Amino acid sequence: MNVILFGYRGCGKTTLGKKLAAQLWKDFVDVDHQTCKRFDNRSIADIWETEGEPAFRAAEAEVTAELVKRANHVIALGGGTLMHPDARQAVIDAPDAKRIYLECVPEELERRIHADATTTATRPALTGAGGGLEEIKNVLAERDPIYREVADGVFNVTHTNPAEAARFIVAQFL
Repeated sequence: MNVILFGYRGCGKTTLGKKLAAQLWKDFVDVDHQTCKRFDNRSIADIWETEGEPAFRAAEAEVTAELVKRANHVIALGGGTLMHPDARQAVIDAPDAKRIYLECVPEELERRIHADATTTATRPALTGAGGGLEEIKNVLAERDPIYREVADGVFNVTHTNPAEAARFIVAQFL
C-alpha cells in the first residue's frame, strides 16, 4: 500500500513522509524532487522563471501518475500538485493507497516557511502577495476544498512534531 501525503507548502510532507516511510519500511519519494530531475535538477523557482509554471505542472502531473503506480511507497506531493486535473485524477485513481491531507493553520505555515532559509531561493511566490500570510490564506482557500475532496483522511499537523504525526497516522489511518 502507498501512503500519499499532501497539503500546503510547509505542512511537513517531506519531513513527515521520510519518518513515516522509515517507520513503515517503505521507500520515500518526493514529487517535487522527481519533477525537478526532469529539468536538470534546477529549483522550482528557476523552472517557473525559465520554462513557466504550466511546463512544471505538466511534468509534475506526469511524475505523479508514474509514482502512484509504484507499490510500498510514501509519496509526498507538491503543494499544488492536486490543482492539475491529471495529477488529481491519478491520485484519486491510485490503486491500494491512503491519501492523507496534512492540514495546518496559515499562521503556522507562514512561520515554518520563513524558518526555512532555502524556501525563498528554491520556491516561487504563488501570487503577487510575495509569499506572506495573505498569500497563504488566499491560495489555501483555493486548495483546501480540493485537498479535502481527494483525502481519505485529514490530519491537522499544526501542533505536532513529525515523530508524533507519524505515530498518529499509523494508528489512525493505516
